[in-house]
Amino acid sequence: MASLQPRFTREGYERLKTELESLKARRSELISDIKEAREQGDLRENHAYHHAKDMQGMAEARINELESRLADAIVLEAGESCDEVMLGIPVTVRQTDTGQTRSYTIVSPEELDEVDNGASEESPIGSALLGKKAGDVVAVEGPRGVLQFEIVSVGAS
Repeated sequence: MASLQPRFTREGYERLKTELESLKARRSELISDIKEAREQGDLRENHAYHHAKDMQGMAEARINELESRLADAIVLEAGESCDEVMLGIPVTVRQTDTGQTRSYTIVSPEELDEVDNGASEESPIGSALLGKKAGDVVAVEGPRGVLQFEIVSVGAS
């Protein structure tokens, strides 16, 4: 069912690409910070040096993670026609026991903070909805038990 390749909306892909470029541009600044801190003397008790090395390590780890995720990424375009729930496409669901409706846009975890009414593809609701079609009913395990949702529509309403 789900591909192992990371999937992003165009906006999410571009946002991560910009972050990667920014981190790469910061490399020389981090190297300079380490050099300056090293010149302050004894490295065993040099907090500026250790902080600079930690910052460099975190930046390099994030660069590696972003390069890996973006290299094989599938970018989904918002205007694509679809009849099943996929990343970046709004979906409206109705809770079967209450009749309450709600719309979600399923996104990658990295995009979650950037999307209104977003649900991570890794969340219980997001993973249950992916690949389903209008009319399908899905069961979602929540903190208060299993909830049933009917998919009312897929795509902009």
